[in-house]
Amino acid sequence: MASASSSTSSGVLDGFKLIRILDQDPKHKSANLLGEFTCTAQDGSTSVDQAVLILEKTHFSEQFYSRLEAPTRASTSGGERTTKAPKLDADAAVLDGAERDAVFAAVSDLGQNDVYTWLLAWLQHSASDPGDADVKMTLIRPATQTHIDKYSAQRRVMVYETPEMYARKVQPWIASFPPSRIQWVYNILEHKKEADSILFEDPDPETGFIIVPDLKWDQKTTSSLYIQAIVHNRQLTSLRDLTKDHIGMLQNIKDQASKVAFEKFSLAGVQEGKPDGNVRCFLHYHPSYYHLHVHILAASFTSHPGAVVGQAHLLDDVMDLLRLGVDMKQRTLGYSLGTNSKLWSVLYPDGDSST
Repeated sequence: MASASSSTSSGVLDGFKLIRILDQDPKHKSANLLGEFTCTAQDGSTSVDQAVLILEKTHFSEQFYSRLEAPTRASTSGGERTTKAPKLDADAAVLDGAERDAVFAAVSDLGQNDVYTWLLAWLQHSASDPGDADVKMTLIRPATQTHIDKYSAQRRVMVYETPEMYARKVQPWIASFPPSRIQWVYNILEHKKEADSILFEDPDPETGFIIVPDLKWDQKTTSSLYIQAIVHNRQLTSLRDLTKDHIGMLQNIKDQASKVAFEKFSLAGVQEGKPDGNVRCFLHYHPSYYHLHVHILAASFTSHPGAVVGQAHLLDDVMDLLRLGVDMKQRTLGYSLGTNSKLWSVLYPDGDSST
């Protein structure tokens, strides 16, 4: 995790050119942008990389609240009391021509895995007191058409996927994906990437899993805690593959996630000093990638867009269904689906959702 005191000289965004805004959400202070980088080879030839840049305003940190505990500096002018903003260092306040044209005063790397890079950015920056980052960013480079479609504004509808639809259309579609599509997941499981971010690991190849911070989380605001458990078993793609035999693994994920949130991030549960009830664990259907993983949020983090009806299934509810002997492949599952998605074209190749 890069902090405010870490190096802020990242050049990852150098050369990024905005093409268009794919989507934006004023409520969540987020935007998805399509851009491109022009690359020059040693022989002088040029090529263009498409990229998706996801921007999200950061939340107020504990550091911000701590600053409010000290008296604010004020001056009196004409009988009115005014509060002054902290003064930036001269080297941060006075920028040369190239820096003045930049959108961000400083950018810091959080991590990189396959085509994904995570960044923090400051709109103003002081070397002696950087303060909190203003923007959290995810850069996808190179971006495929699938990425572009996923992050574009689109019409959404409720789909009710029957067992027949799953067996005839969805399961073969998932099976057709090349392993390279989720190489970034294997990089985490094999400790090739994000090894220093591992919060917990059970190495068993069948029932084990790894818990890591979701890199959409700033890893310091406990009220918006967001971590993930990724299973080691590569045969499990989604909740459709779960059976009674996996209840023990799922229960262990819940227990260990609760302990991690309590012991590493001081997130208390129902009773102070105890972890029970401090997190909400759920699975997505359909997930963003087809390797079984469990989303884990602080229980109080109710506004996360991924924790909504039509996508999220509480882990406890899934376990209860499995205990009752429910075959997940024989359930009809409802979910919200964007009409730009590849799955939409798989389910409705003629564009008619009535078939």
